[in-house]
Amino acid sequence: MNKKPAQPHWAKKIRAAIKAADGGPSETDLAEAPVLNYWRPHVSRHGAPILWGMVSGHPRLAGGWITTSQLVTIDANRAWARTASRWYVLGRQFSDYERSIAMGLGVEEAPAGFVQIDVPGYRPLDDLSLLDELLGAWRERMVFNDNGEG
Repeated sequence: MNKKPAQPHWAKKIRAAIKAADGGPSETDLAEAPVLNYWRPHVSRHGAPILWGMVSGHPRLAGGWITTSQLVTIDANRAWARTASRWYVLGRQFSDYERSIAMGLGVEEAPAGFVQIDVPGYRPLDDLSLLDELLGAWRERMVFNDNGEG
């Protein structure tokens, strides 16, 4: 009997999130989604992208600074993102937070990296076009199994 091995739970979850993301969020998805303010993309050493930021309205986590599950897609212009586990509405970017801290300290222009926050195991990725490329490559790896089948 030539039975296909079961996919790991996480891979199934990622594939389901990719399928949902391909259709885009509905109005209901966004109305029920937590809001992520002062968000910033990060990437693991294995190339897995996440978002980090201050969440409100999350169904399982108290408000505050969080790292999301794996990022599947992001549309910064339309202010939403899809991770392995849920949709997020994107509020202000981390660069806004940096500017507000700089202004509070009397610094007129906050240079990139003015505020350093360490997210263990990840590094910040502020270039959204590079993030799009990374997400495309990551999604492609996740959609196909080891046999090249979708």
